[in-house]
Amino acid sequence: MGLCLIAAIFFIYALSVGDDPIQMDEDGIQGMTVVPMMYIAYAIMAIILGLVLVFVVINLFTKPGALKSAAVSVGIMLVIILLAYFVFADNSTLDPATGQQVMLDDGEALTAADSQWIGAALWTFYIVGILSILSILWAGASKLIKK
Repeated sequence: MGLCLIAAIFFIYALSVGDDPIQMDEDGIQGMTVVPMMYIAYAIMAIILGLVLVFVVINLFTKPGALKSAAVSVGIMLVIILLAYFVFADNSTLDPATGQQVMLDDGEALTAADSQWIGAALWTFYIVGILSILSILWAGASKLIKK
């Protein structure tokens, strides 16, 4: 309730000051309205993440089966990440379309290690996504079969 009240106050403040404080200054900063709201959003997010972690830890130690289930889930995720990194990810630093070295936004060349980690992250996402879809389909099919 308190967060809603704070959000409502800042919403009314943002509407009352108009567009001028939202315009960027010479440094490219929207300091009067946007930056303070970003800090408040960061603080609220940190509070929420802290509360989630506290309640997760409490739940893990108050329910004996939860710790085993969490350990199995973390183990499965680690296996998927290792599989993606060592089996599927490629460490190529060349653009497949042009054959040229891939350059990053900061002007440096993509390293083989960074390419490997990026590939592993993408493959992990694909594997987890496919497994999620398959588990949804399996749950639906098993419900249909049981009826």
